[in-house]
Amino acid sequence: MTLVSRLTTASHLDRLRILGLCAHADLTVCELAEVLRLSREPVVAHVRQLARAGFLLGNEQRPWPSYHLEAGGSDGGLVRLLVDLLPHGDGHHRQDLQRLETIQGARSKVTACLF
Repeated sequence: MTLVSRLTTASHLDRLRILGLCAHADLTVCELAEVLRLSREPVVAHVRQLARAGFLLGNEQRPWPSYHLEAGGSDGGLVRLLVDLLPHGDGHHRQDLQRLETIQGARSKVTACLF
């Protein structure tokens, strides 16, 4: 994929939000949809595009695969640069991170109950 096509892939607001979230944690499509307050279908499409462009790497752990930044690839510096350029003080990013914390907190409570 050329640099222009990779940057075009990353230029969508929801895909940038996904990159920002996946920089903080391995997340499933359902978790991303919950945080972004989107239905599952567009999130699946965005994740596929980001993975195809080499921005996300899937962890095929069953029953639900999770995704994280592909920062270790041959040009992982590009995805790291894009995440660093995100306006971390804007409303979307701040709200996304707050919802992510809530989801992770609920997940850790469930895990603690299992043990």
